[in-house]
Amino acid sequence: MSTRPQSVDPRALRVAQHRQRIAHETYGSTANWDSLKPDEQQLLVEEAATWLRAAVEAGLVPLAERPTRDHYAVYLDEEGFLYGEYDGDDILRLVQVSEQAQSKEELEDQGAKFRLIAWSL
Repeated sequence: MSTRPQSVDPRALRVAQHRQRIAHETYGSTANWDSLKPDEQQLLVEEAATWLRAAVEAGLVPLAERPTRDHYAVYLDEEGFLYGEYDGDDILRLVQVSEQAQSKEELEDQGAKFRLIAWSL
């Protein structure tokens, strides 16, 4: 697999914060990300970015950015429904046919949570 220069994956901060919380569960304490020193936070984010890059290169998670302009995003919502990107910001629920695409941004404003799971051509 060819390796291209990578910027820090924007998901690295979330991974680092969750890893910090999980690490403290064993001790029955609540991790407070904001109480960490900036250099400690940076170290954890860099570590998370490395693990995310490994997961991307292993094919376990998709790239955070669009690979090419010809790729379309595939999302999974919190209920397990698949959505495909359609005509810009709109997404279309897959499997269950829908006549009308909806704005991803509007759905998120209404509380929906989407997770990017793949890019398709």
